[in-house]
Amino acid sequence: MKQNTNLISKTITILRAFTDVKMEWGVNELSRYVNIPVGSLHRHLSILKEENILNVSSATGKYTIGEEMIRLSSIVSSRVKIKDVAKPFLKNLAKTVDQAVYLALYHPQYKKLSFVESVQSSNALQYILDIGVLQPVHIAASGKAILSHLSQEERESLISNLELGNHEIRNLSRELEVIRNEGYAMTANERKKGALSIGVPVFDVSHKVIGSIITVIPVNSFEASQKEFIVHHTKKTASEISYAIGYNEHIDK
Repeated sequence: MKQNTNLISKTITILRAFTDVKMEWGVNELSRYVNIPVGSLHRHLSILKEENILNVSSATGKYTIGEEMIRLSSIVSSRVKIKDVAKPFLKNLAKTVDQAVYLALYHPQYKKLSFVESVQSSNALQYILDIGVLQPVHIAASGKAILSHLSQEERESLISNLELGNHEIRNLSRELEVIRNEGYAMTANERKKGALSIGVPVFDVSHKVIGSIITVIPVNSFEASQKEFIVHHTKKTASEISYAIGYNEHIDK
C-alpha cells in the first residue's frame, strides 16, 4: 500500500509541474524540479504517455499536456459550479473573521454583478445583501474590486456609459488604480447604508476577473485595528478560490 501511495504522490507531483509551472518539460529539467531520479521519472512519464495524459512534442522532443488530460479537464470544468467550489472557503472565512461574507460574480453581457452565495457568521450584527439580483459594478467594494481588474478597454467602456460627470470619473479612475495596486477595495455606505465592505477579486484559469469575495461589516462596529486581519483573510480566501478554479498567478496567459 505504501508503495502505491508513493507512486500516486509522485504522479500528482509530476502533473502539477505541468499545470502549475509550465506546460512543456524536458526530462532532465523536470527531474531536477520534482526531485525524482531520471530513471524513475522516465517510468512515470512512459505510463502517462501510454494513457495520453502526456505527449511528446514532435517539434521540441519535450513532454507536454496530452489530449486525454485536456478532455478530462474540460469535463470537470464544465460541470463544476463556482459557488459550490467557493462555499467551503466562504464558510471558513466567515468563521475566521466572524462576519458575513459573499461571493459576487460579474456578468459581462449586462456589465453588472450579482451575489450568488453567502455565509452568515455568529455575529449578531450583520448585513444581508440580496442574492441573484443584478447590481451596478462601479460602486462598493464588491464591484470596484472587479471593475479595477477588467481590461482597460472594458473598464473605460463601462465607465463611459455611466451617468457620471468628469470629476466623478476622474475620482473613480484614481480609486480603481489604488485598488488594482493594493489588491483589495474597502468602501462604506455605498451599496447599503451602514455597511462597510472589504472586497478582493477572483480570477479564472484564463486570468480574467470573474467576481469578488467580500466581507461585510456594520460601520458602527468596525474598528481600524481589525482591518489588516480582515483584509489578509479575505485576500487569502479569494486566492484559494481562484486557485481552486484553475488560476495560477505564476503562469502568464
